[in-house]
Amino acid sequence: MTKSLDCHPPLAIFPPVLALPPQHHTLKKLFQLLVVFLGCLHLAGGPYALIQTYAWITMIVDYSKEDGLLSATRDTFSGERPCHLCHRISEAKETDDSKPTPLTAPDHSRLLQDMLPSRTASVPPPLSHPLPPVLFTGPTRILGLPVDSPPLPPPRSIVA
Repeated sequence: MTKSLDCHPPLAIFPPVLALPPQHHTLKKLFQLLVVFLGCLHLAGGPYALIQTYAWITMIVDYSKEDGLLSATRDTFSGERPCHLCHRISEAKETDDSKPTPLTAPDHSRLLQDMLPSRTASVPPPLSHPLPPVLFTGPTRILGLPVDSPPLPPPRSIVA
């Protein structure tokens, strides 16, 4: 006799909605890397850093056609032969720096004066009162057991 086994798939630990296929994990990782890249780009100078990188790449490509890769790289990062895009980026940075920012930095000397007390602070000594005696209620009060003692004499066992 052969027993027929039910061919039901095993129960999943997570419902199918929460279980992500493997390609979604790679998309999640790519999204995380994109967010990290954009954060680093913002810390490096925002869109100006992206445009400056593009300008450097085009300068290296253009200069390497004339002199070679080593001298093109040297000319690009020396600052002696900036391209028109580099001039425009530096002008834009200067105009952005000259604009007043909505949140101006506070005057640190004024901030320090506001934080320091105007006079010497003194704390009065604590009042000396005798402490009330500590009353121990015992385990019967805590557990909610009756306070009465067991009956005396103890009950005799009933022997049948």
